[in-house]
Amino acid sequence: MRARIGWLVAPFLIGLIGSACADSPVAVVRSQPPPSSDVAIAVAQQSPIDIRGDELVIGKPSAIPPLWFHYATHATVDLENTGSPGEESTVRANVTPGDAELRVDGVDYRLVQFHWHIPAEHEVDGVRFPMEMHLVHNGTDGSTLVIGVFLRAGAANSTLTPIFNSLPTQSGGHASVADVDIAKLIPEHAAKSARYTGSLTTPPFTEGVHWIVLAPPIDVSPAQMAEFGALFPEGNAREVQALNGRTVATHDRHFVRDEGIGNRE
Repeated sequence: MRARIGWLVAPFLIGLIGSACADSPVAVVRSQPPPSSDVAIAVAQQSPIDIRGDELVIGKPSAIPPLWFHYATHATVDLENTGSPGEESTVRANVTPGDAELRVDGVDYRLVQFHWHIPAEHEVDGVRFPMEMHLVHNGTDGSTLVIGVFLRAGAANSTLTPIFNSLPTQSGGHASVADVDIAKLIPEHAAKSARYTGSLTTPPFTEGVHWIVLAPPIDVSPAQMAEFGALFPEGNAREVQALNGRTVATHDRHFVRDEGIGNRE
């Protein structure tokens, strides 16, 4: 039986990514050779980054085409432990083709998998959230788009409860979880976002990835964080990378405040 699909629409700033003069809605993926873990990566556009309020480029709402989420409300996902407790590993939820897609500015993207990092990888004005979720999409034009969602300590997240209760504990392990409402993984007011061109945050650290970091975060309970954290006692977050002249764009003048960091106006 096909998973039930739900529609969610939110406007997103697409044209303002990477350099200030970029006019393409998405970036083309450039493959990088897999580096060894103990060698510095000599590339210019890596992720994650520190999203600083005083460096954000504010775009006009008129430049924001809508982003259409077409995410299943009753999906079955395959949980895969990619190598815990390795710091470059995670548990990812592999999504069946057709169960979660989005369209933005005429480009269709398929949600391939989503996964978590503890603590968060991106910073906001030098502050890290306890966790971060990445939803990784492949576009029909060959591009990669990742949506980042911060997780903060709060009430238990009912969508993540069956997932975190079923996390495979061994490297290479799998577990199937049914009736996952993927649509609820996107927070309300998801139009508030910051975006830039970066890279994957795990090997091979491929560049040219289109990043959309959403505000505000979603809640998970301390117990849920502990369930995931038990698999990665040393954490599995990559260090912040240099911005190297890239533009971080938003239409949200209060992005830092909407993330719950400080009281910047």
